[in-house]
Amino acid sequence: MSRAARPIVPHSREALLVVAAMIVALPLVAIQGPLHTTPMDAVNIPFVGLCWCVILARRERMALPLVLPVWLIFVGSCMGLYSADYYRRAFVVIVEDLYLYVWFITLSHFLVRRCRLDEVAMIWIAVACSVALGTFADAHWHLLGGRLAGDAARATGTFENPNMFGDYLVVSFFVAWATAAAGPRYLYLALPVLLNGILATHSNGALVSLLGGTSIVVAMQPVIWKPRYVGALLVVGAVVLGVVGVWHDQLKEMAMARFSGGRSEVGGAALKGADERIPVWLDAAHDVMETPTGVGPGNFNRDGGAISGDTHAAHSEYVGMLTERSVVGLAGWCGVLVGIFAMIRRIGAAAAAGFRPFGVAQLYGLLAAIAAHALVIELSHFRHIWLVFALVASAAAQASPFLVPRAAPVVFVRRRVLEETA
Repeated sequence: MSRAARPIVPHSREALLVVAAMIVALPLVAIQGPLHTTPMDAVNIPFVGLCWCVILARRERMALPLVLPVWLIFVGSCMGLYSADYYRRAFVVIVEDLYLYVWFITLSHFLVRRCRLDEVAMIWIAVACSVALGTFADAHWHLLGGRLAGDAARATGTFENPNMFGDYLVVSFFVAWATAAAGPRYLYLALPVLLNGILATHSNGALVSLLGGTSIVVAMQPVIWKPRYVGALLVVGAVVLGVVGVWHDQLKEMAMARFSGGRSEVGGAALKGADERIPVWLDAAHDVMETPTGVGPGNFNRDGGAISGDTHAAHSEYVGMLTERSVVGLAGWCGVLVGIFAMIRRIGAAAAAGFRPFGVAQLYGLLAAIAAHALVIELSHFRHIWLVFALVASAAAQASPFLVPRAAPVVFVRRRVLEETA
């Protein structure tokens, strides 16, 4: 990134070390403490306390990004409390929601004033690649006795399960891509490392979200929409449709064999995953009909589903929000995604003035990947999700000086000229 493209931020090595401590502790999710805490919270909690002491002492102005959608989630959570059977569980989830939001706005405030975002992103990329490489080495050479490789040929890394690990790597993939697009090109070397880690998790949801986000990035490239390339794409599409029409039976058999295969294959066990989720989602539909105000945060299927008898969670952020916190909570989560979309648009609008901490198309791909993966996994309590949201919010705040103010309407300009003339 050129020096002219960087915002003027009074950064310090001490501030960067604090953020680095968070990023290093971020993947250590397998080490669980009370109330779902991780080693990262041992850094976050003192950080939030000290930051707020400084903010109050200096009377700094505090921005509240995403406050409206998060407030809707809180309102939906309170509505769900009326029907909750496990109040302690519900209160723990609500406290965690509030804690993550307070940490998010505090970190955003800190990053805007004291850190260069490209340096923060580079630390994230280095840590993510280290975890991915360690997992790869453990899976192939058992250097750590299989602790990172996981069981059943699905890598878990330093996380609780392979799906969470896959989500972390997908987010890291787009962070690396966005940073490389606006900064040092050698960061593109991180992409195959992270991709290999994603494949090692054998998470179909992570793979689909990666493909979806990548499709958005490719579709946003201006060169794709030139007439000759559009024509070539239409020809390729016609050929694909023709092939599917002629050999649809054989292709269907191949797809079914692939989706019903083992986890070691790309796309394998997709039907198994669907068989596990559909009964749970039928439980959710039953609960929404019976309790439209929500069954309470963390209360879904605690005693076994009405249809499936299963005690698993919703396996979908959208379904989970709707079931536990009603349509109000679902609107809040969708509002969070819309708010991040608006922030990325703000970053893109400042790019014309030379502000480009990240590649804008890659940020849209990141958001698309998160929105897609949320269809099959509950991720609103993942620390890495709120950390990447803080990066986007900080970039949007730093973009403000680069935005061109709207011109005054012509009618007011003419009125002012007439008044001065008189």
